[in-house]
Amino acid sequence: MRMWLKGRSGFLEGLVVGAISFFYMESIAVAGALSFPESGVKAPYSPLAIPTYFQPIDVSLEALLDQHYTIISAHEAGGEEIVVLARKEGPMEARLHAICALTMPNVETDQTVVTSRCWALNHPRKGE
Repeated sequence: MRMWLKGRSGFLEGLVVGAISFFYMESIAVAGALSFPESGVKAPYSPLAIPTYFQPIDVSLEALLDQHYTIISAHEAGGEEIVVLARKEGPMEARLHAICALTMPNVETDQTVVTSRCWALNHPRKGE
């Protein structure tokens, strides 16, 4: 495209780049507005809400990492870092999954150390 624009005015190049940017930004705005279908709504692609294993783990994120869990995803939500972890277990290579909320120090709340709260997302001994 730059070859085509070579020798043309800067106005034309700016117009093309602006148009591409406009369509790209519009697609990001539309993607951000999308969400999962509500549960129980009679509509295509709307699954029922099914009870899911979600049990507190009485160890820190640090302890899970020491137990060979690997971080597979992380993002910020509500002022905390949400971390999803996985670990292979046993000869059958079953995977254990956990989710942790990592809270950073905050002088406004007198919290001076990093803390974590973790939950198991699947049962480690299910099927035995």
